[in-house]
Amino acid sequence: MSAIGTLNQALSRRRSNPLPAILIGLGVIITAVFTVFAFLEAGRTEPVVILAREVPYGQRISADDLTVVLLPRHRPVQLTGISSPTLAIGQYAARHLAVNDLLQPSMLMEHAPTQPVYPNGEALTPGMVAMPFSTETIGPLTHRDRINIGFNDPNGSPDVCDQARSAAEGRQPTVVPPSSPLQPRPYACRLLSGVRVLYVDTEVGTAYLELTPYQSHTLWALQAAGLPLWGERYGSDSPVLPALDRLDIGQITVEELGASTTSLSDEAQP
Repeated sequence: MSAIGTLNQALSRRRSNPLPAILIGLGVIITAVFTVFAFLEAGRTEPVVILAREVPYGQRISADDLTVVLLPRHRPVQLTGISSPTLAIGQYAARHLAVNDLLQPSMLMEHAPTQPVYPNGEALTPGMVAMPFSTETIGPLTHRDRINIGFNDPNGSPDVCDQARSAAEGRQPTVVPPSSPLQPRPYACRLLSGVRVLYVDTEVGTAYLELTPYQSHTLWALQAAGLPLWGERYGSDSPVLPALDRLDIGQITVEELGASTTSLSDEAQP
């Protein structure tokens, strides 16, 4: 091989390929473009509607209840919201709406509730009635609780909470009082168990209970007779206790008084 050929080969090997450099340059340019685009998109905002004040369940929404804020255009789906107050004004709150809540379509309903609604958002079940009940004998109470209701008969009347009459009508009595020629003893009668609390007005110490019309009528009749009513705070998942369960001081037994609720429930099962 001649010296000239060897020199040409050496010069050819030293000649660089421009393609890698071009590709790297294009990559840098594309990355810069996307970075600028993402930065511009991240800075873009759009209006969404939030609550300017509380709106109870079932209340019609007005313009004064709403305000508009700007949120990033690209945000989680949970924060999509409603873009214009006109889409919500005149609608009704489908639940209790708090200040600064991001308004969502699921929070709105087109028509007003057909049943009475309380300030905490609880609605009365169709066919039921609400009755005010003093919380004096119950203590602290919330609408998530259940209560038992009973009354006291200081005179020991035999025809109120009367198990003998129940037995005569073919119904099994709960506890039959012992027969005695003595003056009838005063007693307490548990009337209802597990009653739903709709709303508690703590300022006046009154709970509004959900009852059937007959149950409500019964309590009004007891009040008309001057019999003191009492209530017990009770768990929503606790077992229902017998209705018209009468007990006077002479019927109390040591075994039942010291027994746990679990053992009593086991004994009551067939």
